[in-house]
Amino acid sequence: MAAPIRFYFDFASPYAWFALNGIEGLAREHRRSIAWRPVLLWAVLKAQGIPAPLDAPARRGYLVADMVRSAAFHGVPFALPERLGVSTHLAGRLFYALTETRPEIAPHIAHALLHAHLVEGRSLAEAAVVLETAAAFGMTEASARATLADPGTKRRLAAAVDEAVAAGVCGSPYFVVDGEGFFGADRLPQIAWRLAGGNRREPA
Repeated sequence: MAAPIRFYFDFASPYAWFALNGIEGLAREHRRSIAWRPVLLWAVLKAQGIPAPLDAPARRGYLVADMVRSAAFHGVPFALPERLGVSTHLAGRLFYALTETRPEIAPHIAHALLHAHLVEGRSLAEAAVVLETAAAFGMTEASARATLADPGTKRRLAAAVDEAVAAGVCGSPYFVVDGEGFFGADRLPQIAWRLAGGNRREPA
């Protein structure tokens, strides 16, 4: 059986949202599963020694314009968040808690959290937004609050960050296909080409 496509992303990443439908379509077309790996991008970049992309004013200005353009290009709804690059630790903890025993709901949670932040304009740094998502997936508020504070849940998110660093993740979204990394929503055509057998690499 072919290996899953590993999909590393931050819930605050507009480009992960733009790539979402495309990577799911490619996975279906090529009969691949997706290993969903939400991470804290700031932590991954810090460990890799990479500056935050929004720190430089010129790059920030370009990226803001490109986000609007990319949403139109990919044909997805998008509302520029009031604050870009918020910490998504609560969303990440909820994701790993909910998928530990129900991995099949991973894509639904990913869609819900990304949509809340990048279409509805609701900040995932606010516990109320994450708790509302938890309720939609059957968790009581008390259970969700306990889950978000649980050391085990924090460790699962930290382990995903460590895994991303080891995999060479350098941004969001980042895909690993048969051991090969692809960074960015604009790499979807190359992923399609590779999955179709284009210039197939020999195993290392």
